[in-house]
Amino acid sequence: MNKSTRDKILHIVKTNYSDIAGEFNATRQKYIWPGLNEFTSDLKTGSRVLDVGCGQGRLLEILADKKINYLGVDSSRELIELAQKNYSNYKFLVSDVLSLDRMAESDFDYVFSVAVLHHLPGKKLPIEALRQMAAKLAVDGRMIISVWNLWSQTKYLKLIILSYFKYLFSENKLDWGDILFFWKNSQGAQVSLRYYHAFSVWELKKISRRANLKIIKIVKDKFNYYLVLQKP
Repeated sequence: MNKSTRDKILHIVKTNYSDIAGEFNATRQKYIWPGLNEFTSDLKTGSRVLDVGCGQGRLLEILADKKINYLGVDSSRELIELAQKNYSNYKFLVSDVLSLDRMAESDFDYVFSVAVLHHLPGKKLPIEALRQMAAKLAVDGRMIISVWNLWSQTKYLKLIILSYFKYLFSENKLDWGDILFFWKNSQGAQVSLRYYHAFSVWELKKISRRANLKIIKIVKDKFNYYLVLQKP
């Protein structure tokens, strides 16, 4: 993927979340992925938690009963405003996963990044994001990363194939596994263009190692991949 295409996709991602913030907040109030419970059960009192790409703060649905020091960051100002409204007792900042080095806070016991990495186009940006998050970890800290398991869902598999051939000879050629499609609102109307990359287990292992991270665990279910990573 060339730089021009990558920059266009980054703009699409940022614009999309600004466009759909209100409805995204409403739909994501309904549930939190149960697979995450496994990775939050051992949080100790006083643990320092960084939630990268926190959206409207929904990870707090399973962390709210734990006495932790929490910081949520997201590139969407609209979603951060909603998060602060939803969870007024916690701290939130507008910050991008690729710009965490500009943030003073560090030495977190846990860094969570739920459904963020698959919005980063190209080969290099996911690795850079992992490195940026790892730099915020305490010595024995852990990263818990989730991405959508798009290969197991027929509707996305069709989109992957269609997107690849649609842009195969385009100036804005996509990488294999990339998807561009429209978010639909509750009335079914197309609202805003979205981007995803469908990661495989092999790719997740590869970018983790290139980010110089130790893989503790990879868990797969029908909808998500979960990675537990640590600095070596």
